[in-house]
Amino acid sequence: MSKIRAMTPADWPQVRRIYLEGIATFQQEAPEYAQWDSSHLPACRLVMEEAGEIAGWAALSPTSARPVYRGVVEVSIYIAAGHRGKGVGKALLQELIACSEQQGCWTLMSSVFAENTASRALHRSCGFREVGVRERIAIAADGCWHDTVLFERRSPVIG
Repeated sequence: MSKIRAMTPADWPQVRRIYLEGIATFQQEAPEYAQWDSSHLPACRLVMEEAGEIAGWAALSPTSARPVYRGVVEVSIYIAAGHRGKGVGKALLQELIACSEQQGCWTLMSSVFAENTASRALHRSCGFREVGVRERIAIAADGCWHDTVLFERRSPVIG
């Protein structure tokens, strides 16, 4: 049975493994928990658990320390390779949206590698709009340049 719940520090080994699966072609390392923890908001850290295994996770990061942008956050969402295409991402992102609104966030932002068509479709299906493309903005571990697509979702209930 699947359930979405709050992420705990004990989840970090599985969360980190899924993070590495998602970035494997772009970088070779994931941060240690303390570094990851300090760069993500304490609220809205979610995992989807299936039969005791974490199938995916989602969290929010602040986009600025300036108070005027306190309701603008960046989405991180990663799905384990064996669970992709099964609705895990959509369930997590929908729950993350609800949680973000409970926390007073009015804009969710996401930066997706242009070739990640599944993530782009997921964001659009959850009410995000494509706001632009940053060309040749990221260099992968193999030295190749990649474009990222910027998405945002404005809350219809906050602001």
